Amino acid sequence: MKNFNETIERMKSLFTEERMFGNLVVEEKSSEEDKEEDKEDKEVDVDSEESTPKKPECCTSCNCWEDCGGSSHFNGTNGRPKIVVSKSKTYFSISYDGPKSGYLIKHAKCGSGDSLHQLCNVLTYEINKYLKGKKLKPNIKDIEFEREGGEFTIGVPLTSSEKSYKLERRGGMGHDPGSSTVKGVYGDRSGFEGPVKHSSGGITEYFVTFYE
Repeated sequence: MKNFNETIERMKSLFTEERMFGNLVVEEKSSEEDKEEDKEDKEVDVDSEESTPKKPECCTSCNCWEDCGGSSHFNGTNGRPKIVVSKSKTYFSISYDGPKSGYLIKHAKCGSGDSLHQLCNVLTYEINKYLKGKKLKPNIKDIEFEREGGEFTIGVPLTSSEKSYKLERRGGMGHDPGSSTVKGVYGDRSGFEGPVKHSSGGITEYFVTFYE
C-alpha cells in the first residue's frame, strides 16, 4: 500500500510539472506569434503593391467590392473576409473579420497583401456614396477606429450641415505615412478640415473632410 501511495503522489507531481511546462510553452508561442504578426504588418504594404492575385470571376477591375456585389460576396464564406456596412443619418460604420492578406477587395494597384487595410478604401467609397446629396458632415475627430488581429472596425459619427461633405483619408499598415500626402491632395478643397490621425493595431490613418 505504501508503494502504491508513493506512485500516486509521484504521478500527481509529474502531471503538475507537465502542466506548468506546457503553460510556459504556450506563452512563448503566443509571444512569437505576436512578433510574427508585427513583422507581417510591416511587410504587408510591399506585398500589396507587388502581388497580382487571382481575381474572382465576378471581379473585372481593382474594385472587387463593387464588381462582386459588396457584402453579398465578402460575407465570410469560403474563407473570404466578412465585411458589414451599417449606415444612418447619425452614424456610419464598417467592420472586417477575416484574413489580413490574400484577397483583392478595393486597391488602386490591384494588390492583395493588405486585405485588412483595404477596408479603409471600402469605407470612403461607401460613405461618400451615402453622403452624396445629403446635408451631413463626418465628425473626423470622434471616429472610432479599432483593429485587433483579423478584426477591424471603423465608425464615423455624422452631424447635420448646410453642405454635403465628403470623407477622404490616406494611411498605412505597419508604418505611419504622415499627414502631408492627404493634405497635399485635398488641402485646397472648400471647407477643408483635418487631417486627424487615428491608429490601432499597426494601422494608421489620416482623415480629412470637405465639401464640393
